This record gives sequence, structure tokens and C-alpha cells, in this order.
Amino acid sequence: MSAVVFFGGLLVFIGLGGVAFGIYAMFRGGRDDDPDEGGLGPIPERGIHILAGVRMLLFGAICLAAGIFAITQLG
Repeated sequence: MSAVVFFGGLLVFIGLGGVAFGIYAMFRGGRDDDPDEGGLGPIPERGIHILAGVRMLLFGAICLAAGIFAITQLG
């Protein structure tokens, strides 16, 4: 097994984790919290979780695409 295939597989696993955690953060994070507590200034806790979920989803998708590219094209 070459190093490129190994790191490509690692990127795929990191990407899947990022996508799964991003989806979880967007749909579940901050839902049961008290709306008067937490948050960042005018942004409520739920809004912060949605922004973080989008960021993790994008990072996971980029890692997933890079891993698939590394395995199929470079490996």
C-alpha cells in the first residue's frame, strides 16, 4: 500500500466524520438550550451551531473529495 492511498483513505474517513458531525450540528446542536443563555452577542446559540455545522460540512466535503481524488488519480 502506497503512502498516497493511505493518506487518501485517511482523508476519506476525516471527510465522512466532518460531514456527519456537520449535519448533526446543524440539525441537533443548540436545540434544547435556553434561548436567553449562551450565544455570541446578538447571535443565539442555535445560530452558532448552524454556522459551525455549515463550516464542518464544507470542510468534510473538501476532505472527502481530496481523499477520493488521491485514491483514484494518484494512487
